[in-house]
Amino acid sequence: MRPPLPHAIVLAAGRGVRLGRGPKALLPWKGEVLATRAARAAVEAGCSVTVVVGPAARTVRSWLRSRCPAAHAVEVREAHRGMSASLRAAVVPLIVSDAPPRAVVVLLVDQPGVGAAVIRRLLAAHRHGRVTRAAWGGYPGNPIVFDTAHLAAAAAMAEGDAGARAWIAAHGHLVDVVDCDDLGRGDDIDEPADLAGWPELGFTP
Repeated sequence: MRPPLPHAIVLAAGRGVRLGRGPKALLPWKGEVLATRAARAAVEAGCSVTVVVGPAARTVRSWLRSRCPAAHAVEVREAHRGMSASLRAAVVPLIVSDAPPRAVVVLLVDQPGVGAAVIRRLLAAHRHGRVTRAAWGGYPGNPIVFDTAHLAAAAAMAEGDAGARAWIAAHGHLVDVVDCDDLGRGDDIDEPADLAGWPELGFTP
């Protein structure tokens, strides 16, 4: 039996309150939206994909059917509780699966500078029992690759909008950092001022 594909979780359930333009999953990007851009990058990197959706879930699902039908959408009803709820919603189906993936890469929907090449590098560098984290400008950031068991533990510990941060802080000795500056960009889109760095979005800050 062939081993399961590495899995990618795209966290895309946020409301985009600080940005003020609705859910960031639906921000336009070169004829598609950020949710499909991230999902397609993961598929191109050889992953099966879960996209965690919240507000405007029906619209995000429609975009995925059109632009990335290989991706599976999981709706989180408690998206208002932050990234921790999204992470748990995506992890539960993995840990009860008959063939859970050995490696899971966690992606943020609002990092359009992260493409398939970044994901492939992180997966190639990942070692069982370790955590593999992208570095941008010399600082650790996202995406992050986990073993499924480690990610389940991180999701159980997560609170609010912190995601896996608490677990990583407690297990820093397991984290390997991989420089990805030559392959993309790690900055995300949180506030209106961030839009200036991404003319592809078509917004004027």
